[in-house]
Amino acid sequence: MTEMNSRPPQALLRVQDLARATAYYNRLPGFRTAAAGPKTALVTAPEGETLVLQQAGTSPPPSLTAPQAGPGAWVYLHRANLPELAARLRASGLTPDGPTVTYPGWRQLLLTDPDGYVLAFWEEQPVTDAQILELYQSAPARLADVVARLGEDGLDVERAPGKWTARQIVHHIADSNVETFHVVRIALALPGKRIHTTVWDNDDWMRGLVCHRRAVEPAIALFAASRAWVLEALSHLPDGLEHTVTWPSGYTASVRDLLRQQGGHAIHHILQLEEIAQRLGK
Repeated sequence: MTEMNSRPPQALLRVQDLARATAYYNRLPGFRTAAAGPKTALVTAPEGETLVLQQAGTSPPPSLTAPQAGPGAWVYLHRANLPELAARLRASGLTPDGPTVTYPGWRQLLLTDPDGYVLAFWEEQPVTDAQILELYQSAPARLADVVARLGEDGLDVERAPGKWTARQIVHHIADSNVETFHVVRIALALPGKRIHTTVWDNDDWMRGLVCHRRAVEPAIALFAASRAWVLEALSHLPDGLEHTVTWPSGYTASVRDLLRQQGGHAIHHILQLEEIAQRLGK
């Protein structure tokens, strides 16, 4: 799991009309915008995330870089009290979808901006240890089921234009899980250990491991085996969920935190695979 740190703008959104897009984001409760160039605006969300709005057909200033979001991309923004946000959005004439509980411990609200980007506001909800472990344990079977329904042809379908294919999503689930698996093993074996930051960039791994054309069966097996290993180890460590690791910055996470994060991460992407399967009628 990559250390949590401050980071540059999380996405660059190319817009058809910069003035219209800026006015829209200024309507959103707690958002603010500022000019960052002749054809560029910087959006700051209430909890500090930033987005770049860029007039289509132009380039941002060299000093302002961010990953470019594809058409219809989802942009994730943390926000506390989603029901209140939904009420404020509706009072201003906007039509959000939600909030809905997509799985235990996670609630989200969706709002599509004028250029088709989906703002996915999310917040964590109270969750029990039993729910964390069930979500973590059940994911391998659910992943195998949706992959079987997709079939080999369905695996090469993109979730949306310019987005990952189902095959790439499967590999991402497994790769992310195994990276965190190593951290969990350290926490279980050496509680309180200070660890080094791991190197993790989704797109670099996707390219470097040619995930667009590799078989998914070994990845699914690795995903299932690593989770089974953790659950079996926890059966021998009554206080295992309390064990922690600490990154060089001082950020500390418990095994409970790591399993909750990875449980939610996997289910989030499995839901995307199920969306693809539903769209294909499988």
